[in-house]
Amino acid sequence: MTKCPYRFYAVILATFVSSVFALTGCDKELPSDDQPEVVKAYPSLIQAYESGKRFLSADQRPLSCVIIFEDGTEVVVPKEEFLIYNCRDSSPSSVAVNGAWWSVGNVTLKIKVDTSVSDKNAMPVYVYYDRYTLRMHLSNKSVLVFPSAALEEHERAEEELRRKQNIPVVRIFTDGGAGIYDKKNYVKGSITIEDPEKHYSDVTEFTGRMGIRGRGNSTWGWPKKPWKIKLDEKASLLGMPADKEWALLANYSDRTLVRNIVAMRLSEICGFSWTPRMRSVEVYLNGGYQGVYTLCEHKKVSSDRVDIDLVGEADNEGEAVTGGYYFEIEEQQDETTCWLTSMEVPMMFSDPEEPTARQLEYVKNLFESFEQTLLAKDWSEETGYPAYIDVDSFVDYYIVQELTKNIDGNLRKSSFITKERGKKLEMYHLWDFDITLGNCGYFWGQTGNGPEDFWIKYHKWYQYLFKDPSFVKKVQDRWNQLLPEFRQIPDFIDELVLSLDKAQKRNFQKWSIHESVDWICFPSLGTYEREVEYLKEFYTTRLNWLDRELSKL
Repeated sequence: MTKCPYRFYAVILATFVSSVFALTGCDKELPSDDQPEVVKAYPSLIQAYESGKRFLSADQRPLSCVIIFEDGTEVVVPKEEFLIYNCRDSSPSSVAVNGAWWSVGNVTLKIKVDTSVSDKNAMPVYVYYDRYTLRMHLSNKSVLVFPSAALEEHERAEEELRRKQNIPVVRIFTDGGAGIYDKKNYVKGSITIEDPEKHYSDVTEFTGRMGIRGRGNSTWGWPKKPWKIKLDEKASLLGMPADKEWALLANYSDRTLVRNIVAMRLSEICGFSWTPRMRSVEVYLNGGYQGVYTLCEHKKVSSDRVDIDLVGEADNEGEAVTGGYYFEIEEQQDETTCWLTSMEVPMMFSDPEEPTARQLEYVKNLFESFEQTLLAKDWSEETGYPAYIDVDSFVDYYIVQELTKNIDGNLRKSSFITKERGKKLEMYHLWDFDITLGNCGYFWGQTGNGPEDFWIKYHKWYQYLFKDPSFVKKVQDRWNQLLPEFRQIPDFIDELVLSLDKAQKRNFQKWSIHESVDWICFPSLGTYEREVEYLKEFYTTRLNWLDRELSKL
């Protein structure tokens, strides 16, 4: 920002200026008895300050500056006595001590530093007003700041910003400082979560015993490690419902650190049966800073998460065998019970992990029957695909995955389906969006990483669902219903980024903004600000493109 203009700064009597020094002679030392006398307008300003008058505005006139207070009173300061500078649209100059003299900006003034005098007997060194108030730097080192409504509002805003940016801190200590080396074995230790600003609840600190292990698939191989936490006792963390199991997402590949949270906001807008709750935190492990993480609910069957009644071992016939089940679509096929559907969708049992033979047979037949209706273009409510799936949830799943252009959302990874007793197959919740919204460069086929082109629409079940005009109509109607709230997401991103302003700097001191994962094929843009701007631009362009193209289907 530009500096306030100046001539001599400080108390300038016309006779003193003409007889003692000019700008070019500011380094000439004056004896102490040549100090200028206090000017006439200065006592009026001191009296106004000491009586608690509140600054309202200033009026710069050709020969004077009029200071106006909230009670309507005015103090006229002739420019021949001293100047009051207008710094409403520029930053004030620096004020410093240069030996025995005061200096403002690059000018050394013939005003001596004298801390022995009172404010009334001091001299104004540099007086200016900004957007909030009037400030006076005095020769005795006092700085008088006039109260004002604008200043109070500014201070409230600054305090609120400071509070927002003081995000919670998670401190993990493993017993004996033990390392965390794999995704199977929990390492015992303790966890403390500090939320002094009470962002999420009235609890400012939680401490408990826990175990910690690695988590994730590809993400576990990256330098910044994701973890799973298992508390010894159920507890509510940062206002989230009590449970033992929690996840710490590292977001190493997402240089904005917010894509997962943005996707969960889309989930909330759509109203999925469950939206995993997420909180941005800073993490320390055994005293060492690890960066910004996302503390979130681990995906599991429970009353506050995937709320379904699971089948038991005896539920093998009739209505009992129809649910409930919790499935994951995941090409890693790393659960106990996995299979490929006839359309080669990679399915796994998340819960129960080991169904009975009869339950496995029922589930496989269920998915086979569903896929056969797609192939047969049977769109009837009674016998076609609507008889097998909760169509509305499949519509919402499609919209969010397509809007975020999720490379993994084409029914091959991190997608979750439930089948409750007496109900249809439901896309129950969303998960894993760190390489979405333009943060992935290895698309193939007829699309690329840009914000244009369909992606989910071309794959697996959806290419057949979109052959049904009624499904297309449902997507179009639902899109138009959700669009007004979708348009607010860039503002939501701004809020998230504002809260991370200080924390992200620390994160990228630990993990360079220039580091990347080669196979993601999306290099760093160089700064956090550019990463955020790219995210918002991608999202907005993608939103507008889909709005046009969906209407043409």
